[in-house]
Amino acid sequence: MQDQAPPGMLLVPGGEFIMGDQYGVGLPHESPIHAVYVDSFYMDIYEVTNQQYCDFLNWAFIRGRIEVWSGIVYKADTSYAYCGTNTWSTMSRIHWNGGIFTVTSGKEDHPMLLVSWHGAAAYANYRSLLDGLPPSYDLSEWECIFGPVKAGEWLDEVTNEAQIQDYDRWVPGYRLPTEAEWEYAARGGQVPASKYPWGNDLDGSNANYDNSGDPYEGEDPETTPVGYYDGNQTPVGSNMANGYGLHDMAGNVFEWCNDWYSTNYYSHSPYNNPRGPSSGLYRIIRGGAWTGGSVDLRCAYRWYQPPYNLNYQHGFRLVQALN
Repeated sequence: MQDQAPPGMLLVPGGEFIMGDQYGVGLPHESPIHAVYVDSFYMDIYEVTNQQYCDFLNWAFIRGRIEVWSGIVYKADTSYAYCGTNTWSTMSRIHWNGGIFTVTSGKEDHPMLLVSWHGAAAYANYRSLLDGLPPSYDLSEWECIFGPVKAGEWLDEVTNEAQIQDYDRWVPGYRLPTEAEWEYAARGGQVPASKYPWGNDLDGSNANYDNSGDPYEGEDPETTPVGYYDGNQTPVGSNMANGYGLHDMAGNVFEWCNDWYSTNYYSHSPYNNPRGPSSGLYRIIRGGAWTGGSVDLRCAYRWYQPPYNLNYQHGFRLVQALN
């Protein structure tokens, strides 16, 4: 177990919460409400930014792990799309000149978007490898490795050497949050739970959503810098970090979760650390986006998209288990 949170992350202490729509305003797949327990974990304070993802793309390109076709970045020698560049869509802030990736000037600290679930998982492995941790994703089968790995079972793609680690000192790598972890973190420890990470009312000072009135309205896309709602935002308001210190858990961009989607999963979800169905056609997204309204921004709101989807509303953040 680590003694402190990795840089850019905060501790979300484990516990029980009531998952699902407790206000009767959601869709049927947000029911039934049910008790869930999640173990403690670390979570990114902010959504992954354009600059952070751009650094990954440059790292991956020089190692032959990605290629670019018609403005879309693919895993090398596959049809798995990771993200779109500005050549493919003007919504993207990622630029490709044939040899290097760059970010639109002034948008370095805006959240990465037009990124697929596969592209988010690949980024998680990159962050793990840079920190000398075992990668959480098998990028051939796209499976998440939740449990400990045995000594010598993973390869450090930075040094190309097998890494031998003692089981007792094993530290998990980074991954996407489970749907349960995401909702638990979004609620910020509120008891009783409220609709949003901050309470039951919504105005433009709380988050970036459709017509919220921030200075970036009218841009395309209308994302705000990560952590923009820190008490200095427009419209004026208080610091909107939630009870765990996390920013933008509502609005800005939807966030990919690790789980496959199932309409009726809540009716048979396990109590301890649910991880979603074992397979499916769609992956979960959470948190609402700059295009959405009050319904999308609720902590209980859940939706789904194909994992290959490159959408101007979709971004992500990462978590790390404590053990």
